[in-house]
Amino acid sequence: MAEPTAGTIDLYSNFVVENKITDTVNSLLDVNSLMTLDTTLTTDAGLTKKVHKYTYAGTVEQLAKGAKNSQYGSIDMTETDYTVKRYQQSYKFNDIDVMTDPTIQDVFADGAAKAMANEIRTEYFTELAKISNHVDVTTALTYDAVVDALQEIGVENEDNLFLIMGGDGKAAIRKDDDFIASRQGDILYTGQFGSVCGVPVIFSKLVPAKTVYATKKDAVKFFVKREGTVEQDRDIETKDNLVVYERHGLIALVDDTESCIINFNKAGA
Repeated sequence: MAEPTAGTIDLYSNFVVENKITDTVNSLLDVNSLMTLDTTLTTDAGLTKKVHKYTYAGTVEQLAKGAKNSQYGSIDMTETDYTVKRYQQSYKFNDIDVMTDPTIQDVFADGAAKAMANEIRTEYFTELAKISNHVDVTTALTYDAVVDALQEIGVENEDNLFLIMGGDGKAAIRKDDDFIASRQGDILYTGQFGSVCGVPVIFSKLVPAKTVYATKKDAVKFFVKREGTVEQDRDIETKDNLVVYERHGLIALVDDTESCIINFNKAGA
């Protein structure tokens, strides 16, 4: 609800703007549920987070009665220090702008929220690029390449996995004969598809060319230090209003054991 602060001009209070932007950012990030939110930093002191990424290697042996294993499982652990970042959006408007169009405050808040969500998504894809498992193919993206990537991941239950690809991957897979056959031709009518090999597909313009990610929601975490807050300032002479929205956190790849990067049209693969 608006709070009157300038005569006949209704300016939103900090609380209202904060909720508007934060709710929109969270809803935009939740659309595809690409990552997991972790709020442990909100109660921990400090602005750094040590992220441990573990890779297990082991061999199952068939042993006779009384025999011991000759090989033992091992864990390779890498530690990376991440620093909490301040994500901030600022915008200005004048009382005259509000008198001209009362909805301008909502338009600004919506724009700031979308810009914030896009920045967080960009950092998400930066972390996805650190996935260590790769499947490289010299040809265009095919149904078989996706099968190979899922085999590389090697999980028995693929319910939590999803694929993320850009426009080039979407076009390539739509033309693949095996994919068309698997959908019994309905692709020719709808021009759309929701899964490949039973794994849901998400599209994003932020995916690099010739790249597809096979991953899961738990692979990347957004560690929230402080969720959105708003401060406002007003020049009583010029009637200019400044709104500053910020949130603090960090995004990190924490587990890539069940993730893989497919590079297609890869020279020398």
